[in-house]
Amino acid sequence: MAEAKIYPHLAVENNKKPNRFLAFPLIGIIAKFIILIPVFIEMAVLAFVGFFVLFINWFVISFTGKYWGAAYKFFLGLMRLGTKVELYIYGITDKYPGFTFDTNKILELNIPKPEKPNRWLAIPFVGIAIRAILLIPYSIFVTVLDRGSGIALVISWFAVLFKAKFPESLYEFEKDSIRVSLSASSYLLGLSDKYPSFYISMNHQTVKILLLIAGTILTALNMTNNYSSGNYYNDSYKYQYQKQDYTPKYNNSDANIYY
Repeated sequence: MAEAKIYPHLAVENNKKPNRFLAFPLIGIIAKFIILIPVFIEMAVLAFVGFFVLFINWFVISFTGKYWGAAYKFFLGLMRLGTKVELYIYGITDKYPGFTFDTNKILELNIPKPEKPNRWLAIPFVGIAIRAILLIPYSIFVTVLDRGSGIALVISWFAVLFKAKFPESLYEFEKDSIRVSLSASSYLLGLSDKYPSFYISMNHQTVKILLLIAGTILTALNMTNNYSSGNYYNDSYKYQYQKQDYTPKYNNSDANIYY
């Protein structure tokens, strides 16, 4: 079954009594981001520390063939904290995420510690680059779900405001979107060497298909705009070089890896 291949395990209940103020269009989300600023600062610091933890873990795997226990606990805890923040932003919970790696009884999030991590994929920088390249199709899928979740978020504001109820279809879609994003992060961090699953629940099929279509359109438009902008700047540079008789120089842009 597809469910058996899914990681990490994420379980969270729908918001039974959503806060109407926090669901008020724009005002609610602005209020959430303001009160989350301290948590965002903490997460930025932890992400910086995470780079060094990941770097050390590569060598631990390369020389011992085992995943460093401290790295496993750190990354799992960081994912739990990030997930609490996302659930709060999406309105699936109104409980403040706090600053710890504990779940605060908001959710369940677990992934088994790797028993025999792939040493080749733990070669410093090379392994993560290979993982990132392999994840390109999956990253597009993550983006589509993320765009769809943004639309679901806006719809949920009005549902909560007028009906005091968080729609089950939107709750499931947003939960799956978070889990899929966590799957990509888990693979990138080496918490699993198994390629992440594209599976999402298709209960409330019509709503979810519409959100997937909307997410696909927004993703395509964004990619098209980025491509068009690139062509515009290239044409501008070519014109300047031709006018001033300069020899053009090209710079390669860095790839953006997130988790």
